Amino acid sequence: MKLILMGISIILFGIALMIGFSPMGLNDLLGIKIGMTISLVGLLVAFMDFFISVKQ
Repeated sequence: MKLILMGISIILFGIALMIGFSPMGLNDLLGIKIGMTISLVGLLVAFMDFFISVKQ
């Protein structure tokens, strides 16, 4: 399950990068920058969760 979620987050991060750095100048919009930041945080959380297991 974690591997699937990590794959989805990588795909979404890639889409955010493509939109953010498109030649149409969309990287100047604040919403795109916020979306890319959220996607990056989500990618990092999924990446760390994949490798670190919390013992309860």
